[in-house]
Amino acid sequence: MMRKSIERKILIPFLLIVLLPSLIIGAVSLWSSYQSEKELKQTTISEKLNSIHRYTRLLHERVEHGELDESAAQSMVLELIQGTEGLYVQNEVGEIYYNGDSVSHDQLDTLLAEEKSGFFQERIVLTQNLPEWGWKLYHPIELSFYSGSLLDIQKYTLLITIFTGVIAVQFTILFSYHLSKPIKDLAAFCKRVAKGEPMTGLDIRTRRKDEIGVLATSLKEMVYTLDEQKQQIDRMKHLNEMILNSVHVGIVLVIERTEFLYNNAAKEILHKDDGLQDKINHMVDQRSKQRTEEIIESHISDEKAFYAVSYQAIGTADQDLAVITFEDITHRRRLEQRVERMSRLASLGEMASGIAHEIRNPLAGIKTTTELLIRRLDLTDKQLALAENMLIDIDRVNKTITTTLDFARPAESPQTKVVADESIKSILLLLKDVAKEKKVTFKHCVQNFEMMVNRDQLRQILLNIIMNGLNAMPDGGELIIDSQASNHDVTISITDTGVGMDEATIEKIFDPFFTTRSEGTGLGLSIVHQLVVQNKGDIDVRSTLQKGTTFLISFSKAEGGSEHGDESSDH
Repeated sequence: MMRKSIERKILIPFLLIVLLPSLIIGAVSLWSSYQSEKELKQTTISEKLNSIHRYTRLLHERVEHGELDESAAQSMVLELIQGTEGLYVQNEVGEIYYNGDSVSHDQLDTLLAEEKSGFFQERIVLTQNLPEWGWKLYHPIELSFYSGSLLDIQKYTLLITIFTGVIAVQFTILFSYHLSKPIKDLAAFCKRVAKGEPMTGLDIRTRRKDEIGVLATSLKEMVYTLDEQKQQIDRMKHLNEMILNSVHVGIVLVIERTEFLYNNAAKEILHKDDGLQDKINHMVDQRSKQRTEEIIESHISDEKAFYAVSYQAIGTADQDLAVITFEDITHRRRLEQRVERMSRLASLGEMASGIAHEIRNPLAGIKTTTELLIRRLDLTDKQLALAENMLIDIDRVNKTITTTLDFARPAESPQTKVVADESIKSILLLLKDVAKEKKVTFKHCVQNFEMMVNRDQLRQILLNIIMNGLNAMPDGGELIIDSQASNHDVTISITDTGVGMDEATIEKIFDPFFTTRSEGTGLGLSIVHQLVVQNKGDIDVRSTLQKGTTFLISFSKAEGGSEHGDESSDH
């Protein structure tokens, strides 16, 4: 700020030293002139008042000798008083007049009050009694340092004072500027360096040979050395930031448990998952000096998300620091679950195949023996009905064995370019009456995407899942079928508004022989999963109790496939 500049600190004392004597001389001279003018005015007005008194006394003597009427004499005196500027008169009854006009006592008190109205202004009231008639005269005097007469008397003194002051100020300014300029240049240079301005373009004069020149040279060398070190630090900082922001792992630096610094990956993950920040804050609150690692489960739009989180305290003597790293392992967990599921299904398929072979051969003998007994024995109607029911149960077991063998050894599935919506339309037409009976409405959003899949197996997949959706809505509802395309895949979504499933059920729905319906075999979704995998696809399920279930089935997108959708259609 200017008030704190060194130039001001040098300039103001010198100006005071130089100007103070001139100001004192001028003030003393002005005060002497003021007093002289004051005394002159008082003397002049006093003489006027005395002359009026003498004139009154003279007229009064003439009245006493009978030469003049008293009223005429008073009129003559009043005429003289009115002709005198600034003169007030109070008659014998207390009435006050000024220039022939009556004046109230309050006005007179205000006008004739002797007071100082300002530091350079003063009011004095001179009075004169006229005892001959009991009158009293008042004459106020206004005195001011600003009066023209006073300034006229002192104009030469003022001119000399002003001229001397201007010359003194000029010399003082030049002296202070010469003395303070190099110091101000050094201060401005340091200020620009403190703001972080680039060193290029910054310079200070170092031609002086005195201490200021030595200081400027040393400061310049020091600044350029610091600038080189700062550039090295900036390059290292930029490199570290690039490394931290290029990794896919979220990294959080916790400073004193209150300030958090995030890399780009951490910002993206926390932006998608708001609940993860609360879990990280809880981990910080429960922190320990030991390294801790754990898997955190969260939810994003009703979908599970998994994060591998690591906490490490790196507190120093000056600061309490910690580093938290977290990685989204949801996709990895899904892949692990998928591999585990496929491995489990493969093992179950092999076991089911062996069991089916062992059961099928004796089952064929039992059926043959039963048919032979029916033909050769003379059975009663009740016995015949029991034997026929036995054959029906044998056929049912044989059908289950056949389905199990199909699951264990699926047929080859040559893939072709298929428009999924064509298969969906035919299945919805087939199940139209069933849906009407169950009070279910179909909503098919036609997109006409093309995918690579076996047409017959796609129909079997869709039929099983749509039937499951119908069975999940015993009180009616809506079944929505839509599809979306990415750069490489086409995903069909089948959503019902049924009873939904809990997480334990979702984990088991693809297991063979697992079913939630008493009349089901538990192989439908197992076969669906097998067919999807066989066609190099992927299947996922999302469900919420009492809200519904969504199956997502993805297959490879056909090259050059259409991506133009039609308006949604309801069936």
